[in-house]
Amino acid sequence: MRITLLLIVILLTGIFAQLAAQEVHDYEITLAGFNIGEMQATKIQKGDTTFFLLKSEVSFWLFGRINLDYVTEVKYVGDTFISSKVQSKSNRGNFLSRIWWDGDLYQIRANSYKYENNDQLAQAITYSAVKLFYEEPKGISKMMAENYGKFASVERTGEGQYTTLVEGNKNRYWYENGNMQRVSMQSPIKNYIIQRKQ
Repeated sequence: MRITLLLIVILLTGIFAQLAAQEVHDYEITLAGFNIGEMQATKIQKGDTTFFLLKSEVSFWLFGRINLDYVTEVKYVGDTFISSKVQSKSNRGNFLSRIWWDGDLYQIRANSYKYENNDQLAQAITYSAVKLFYEEPKGISKMMAENYGKFASVERTGEGQYTTLVEGNKNRYWYENGNMQRVSMQSPIKNYIIQRKQ
């Protein structure tokens, strides 16, 4: 009886520890004031390994109905970027961008809307775009844009306000108490707003 009770306690402790290591934020996506979709940002900590997951689904009208599912998966060990995969699936085409450390350098195979980048990178990556959804980028001046496989600038423009420049697209982020509340995104297809739900 004691052994069974002890096993149940150990199992429940493990489950609660796992839940405590997971952070989830929900966002709504708007275009010209209209809700066009939802986004969920999930961060999972397992020992020294951190997994980030961004999932969004949007649907809007642009010379016809566009439905888009967008998934970003990123892995870090400590402060070191290990790999990322960005998939977009839509009724207008599917795209996949990947970055991974192969032991000597990063391999980059980026393919997004009207963009391709097949390259290698020896420089360390310690900060990438996905982290902007979880922490204010204090002291950060550049980041890796996972979908492009290129470094982009990060500039503080005010109290809790930052601007990133990615392939000519200027994105603006607003933070409160270190938490991202809102981002205005420029896109080759259409500009949009991501707002954190309360």
